[in-house]
Amino acid sequence: MVGLMGAILIATAVSGLSFLYLWQGNRIQALTATHEDAREQLESAQEINHILRVRIDEAFSLERIARIAREQLGMSEPTIIHYVPKPPADS
Repeated sequence: MVGLMGAILIATAVSGLSFLYLWQGNRIQALTATHEDAREQLESAQEINHILRVRIDEAFSLERIARIAREQLGMSEPTIIHYVPKPPADS
């Protein structure tokens, strides 16, 4: 009777440890897949951010602002530039 109980106890322990080993392997694979998905989403977001930064830089470039000022607002480059002399620093 004691031998049978010992064998059942050992079989239960081995089964439990085997289940734990298999569960850990499965969990590691699931977490690895989740990690890779998150990494791909991060790379995609970083690429979109780069594209948006380039668009913002283009939108606020001085050349574009000057073109809009000329074409849409009817502004032109100054033809005569008047300079006001700066008074001497000692007066």
